[in-house]
Amino acid sequence: MVITDADGHIMLANDAFCRLCGCERREAAGWPIEHFFVSLRTPMPHGQADTMPSTWQQEVLCRRSDGESHPVLMTVDALPTSRDQPAYFLRTFVNLLTADDDQPSTHHWVHVDPTTGLPNWLLLRDRLSHALAQAERTGQGLALLFIDIDRFKAVNDTIGHLEGDRLLGELARRMQGALRSKDTLARLGGDEFVMILEQNGSAEAAQIVAERLQEALEPPFAIENGQLLLTASVGIALYPFDAEDEEGLINGARGAMYTARQKGPGRLAFIDHRLTAQLKEKLRLECQLSEAAHVPERHFAVHYQPECDPQSGACIGLEAKLHWRQPRRGLRPPEAFRDAAHRLGLGVRLDRWALQRILDDHRRWQESSSSLAELPVTLRLSDNHLAHNTFDGRPLDHFLRQLQPRSLGWLTLAIPNQRLGQELDDANHLLKRLATLQLRLAVDDLDDGPVDLARLSRLPVHRARFQASLASDTQRPLATALCRLLETLGIKPTVTHVDTAEDAHAIAGLPVSRVQGEHFCGALPADKLEAWLINRSSSRA
Repeated sequence: MVITDADGHIMLANDAFCRLCGCERREAAGWPIEHFFVSLRTPMPHGQADTMPSTWQQEVLCRRSDGESHPVLMTVDALPTSRDQPAYFLRTFVNLLTADDDQPSTHHWVHVDPTTGLPNWLLLRDRLSHALAQAERTGQGLALLFIDIDRFKAVNDTIGHLEGDRLLGELARRMQGALRSKDTLARLGGDEFVMILEQNGSAEAAQIVAERLQEALEPPFAIENGQLLLTASVGIALYPFDAEDEEGLINGARGAMYTARQKGPGRLAFIDHRLTAQLKEKLRLECQLSEAAHVPERHFAVHYQPECDPQSGACIGLEAKLHWRQPRRGLRPPEAFRDAAHRLGLGVRLDRWALQRILDDHRRWQESSSSLAELPVTLRLSDNHLAHNTFDGRPLDHFLRQLQPRSLGWLTLAIPNQRLGQELDDANHLLKRLATLQLRLAVDDLDDGPVDLARLSRLPVHRARFQASLASDTQRPLATALCRLLETLGIKPTVTHVDTAEDAHAIAGLPVSRVQGEHFCGALPADKLEAWLINRSSSRA
């Protein structure tokens, strides 16, 4: 037991504390209490004496004068004066080692690294073996990250090993914050750590976690004489693509870490260099897309793809498609960046800009008495557009009302089928409010995922769309049955992505209301659309 003043200096220490730390009582007096231990995972309370808690408990690593260290449980109790202000603190230290063999007295400490409180090499091997067995049974992937703190040895030599141990504890705490609930972070030794990503252990998931880890290390670390910036090199190995056992994954990830370090501090790398290049390209695309979405008038354009009558071939509608003028690659269709926009949370922002352009185009067609004004227009909404917390705080129906359109009876909004299955009740309320604006609603992507026709029948939709691939030779009976069921519910089926003569042959005879795809016509800018429509009408006449 030790009594310290409000600043943490030792006033009195008993013989048991001195035996624990290997010092004399007269040597302990006057020293800061932190001289004798380093905090593990729990940060030390600090601040003015009157703002500190009256009692707290934490695990610390006690250092003996001979350099040996061992885990200790420290309890701190404030000793208030007559004014109820703590002037002294009583600190009780409980040794977690046995007196016989100097080994941890509980099973917990056998598997825990005492400096950081993380799983050590023994527990890491056990968890990795279990994770690999689980991944083999379920057929899921697994990722292993090998993490090395850049230049830590030089830092440790400069600030001292006691301060270095405390810094390792802070590094571990920050990295733990980047973990998902099922992941494991362990310390191999020195400044090397390993992270196991179970369940979704894909390359993309591993990159996201690695980037979160790098972000967690960005704020400066406080040291005795100032602040310190630290980064980590991260190597990533994937099961079963890179290796199928513990040693193979760890050695492979370690090799990838060295590859990352050669690029400079704070980098990551995969074993497969082609995969590294692909993910780098993905990141570059997302950065470009994020920048473009905030000035859409410079980088995006709305094109229109005709929807045709399957019997006569006449144009009976249009689908508006947002195209991106991507640097170096030119004009890109929505399929090329839709998933990235969803991941970045940009879908609603882009949808709303597209809606404004579509309303402007339709108003211009009406004012010029263009035949295009007679055609209904369909816009496919992003997955996030049915959510309450949109980026501007406005539900879709409120946004449309504020645009003050003359009429919306010509507009159809297509909702992804998967979104309706996730939040049916909330979607139902919004779709009914949209229906009061006289616009029409469709369900898109019926070929992608399960379709609950009973739920679909309760929604105010008038059309449903699926791709031509659903009508392939083996699946044509399914496509025919789906069309019949939709008609029974009063929902008109539409086939999209009819891009080749083979696709057109596959859907021939299906009871659908309209078809569209490159086989009939690609998406065109508004100024070229009317010329196409005139030529189409003339050739058919």
